[in-house]
Amino acid sequence: MEQKQKMVTEARIFIRLGLLSFIGLAFYYAHLFFGLLSNAFLFKALAVTFLLATVPLPIILVNNKKLFPELNSSGKAVLTAATVLLLLHHFLMTFIFVMFLNSNGMF
Repeated sequence: MEQKQKMVTEARIFIRLGLLSFIGLAFYYAHLFFGLLSNAFLFKALAVTFLLATVPLPIILVNNKKLFPELNSSGKAVLTAATVLLLLHHFLMTFIFVMFLNSNGMF
């Protein structure tokens, strides 16, 4: 019974981190186009936080073969590729936010 509880806990963590990453995706583009935050430290800290929330997603998928037992191997490969692309996107956007952007938006 403990193994099943561990699998459920890991699935919940993965889903919560995934939702947080998609909220980060909305944050990046909302700030980029609308300049929602005027405090430069706050929006840089949020960008780094969303990046750090996205880092474990591909790691969890690769290391846990029993995470989503209903998915076949091609579905898991697609999910892994999507999380890696999300991580790459968050890394690039965080780099741009921290290094180049001011506290106001682009447009």
